[in-house]
Amino acid sequence: MGFVTTRGRSFYYEEQGEGQPILLIPPSGSTASTWGALPSDLARAGRVIAYDRRGYSRSGGEVIRSAAEHTRDAAAVLDALVARPTVLVGTSAAATIALDLAVRRPDLVHAVVVHEAAWRALRHPDASGLVVLARMQWLAWRGRYPEAAETLLRWVYAYRDGGSAWDAFPDQWRQTARENGRAVVADLKSTIGGYPSPQDLATISAPVVCTYGSRSRSYMRAITRSLAHAIPAASVREIGGAAHSVAFDAPGSFAQVIAEVIRVRAGGDNTALAAWKSRATCSATSSPSTGTATPSRPSPNAG
Repeated sequence: MGFVTTRGRSFYYEEQGEGQPILLIPPSGSTASTWGALPSDLARAGRVIAYDRRGYSRSGGEVIRSAAEHTRDAAAVLDALVARPTVLVGTSAAATIALDLAVRRPDLVHAVVVHEAAWRALRHPDASGLVVLARMQWLAWRGRYPEAAETLLRWVYAYRDGGSAWDAFPDQWRQTARENGRAVVADLKSTIGGYPSPQDLATISAPVVCTYGSRSRSYMRAITRSLAHAIPAASVREIGGAAHSVAFDAPGSFAQVIAEVIRVRAGGDNTALAAWKSRATCSATSSPSTGTATPSRPSPNAG
């Protein structure tokens, strides 16, 4: 752990493992220290770097209201740490940053794994979500940012079969999100639309895996498939036992997907890579005893 200075800011980061660089870009309300077991799981596959984005916790600075600015920061951190080309990993709002980096700086990118990006999410309206967004905005207008963040994230991390990962998070994770409430609201506004554009996404040449959780609300499958359709080198995976907070719900399964990407890329087998890219959906079911992912054949009912 330490700080790296670039673009006029000292960014806090944590690092473990060796080999292929893997950058964990934290989602809204999260930092380098709220990934749970995922970094240690991934350290077996490469050099894992996690950092606090600008406007968050130890990196500090003004709240950023532009996904593109976060993208420039991520690129600068990678350059400063000489961690390239890297496997980019982003969930939720951070997925937008990872994809944008693959568009703007392909020289830095080895592969991309994104979980439940909010790309064009408003094209798939959910009644409960619209109510939550209105409540969050009402709280933000009144300067009650900790409550606004909690209101949003409890709903975002909910399971379609009841309950929310938010309520099971360690107390420190929830406190971190509340303390960065203003940044949480800014993240939502900058990543819930259609950025990057379909035209930009079509230029991504690195392999991309778009994942969604088996316990997520049903519209996340449609959003994820829509995103993957816009990226020529994209495939789709379902993560068994997970919802939006995949690093909390199924870290072993998510790590397995990322490690597989690294193995395929390292092997240089064009036939295997082509087959991997063309795979429409591959479910990853979590083993209760090991937490690892077991690829299975797509369901005939998968839509």
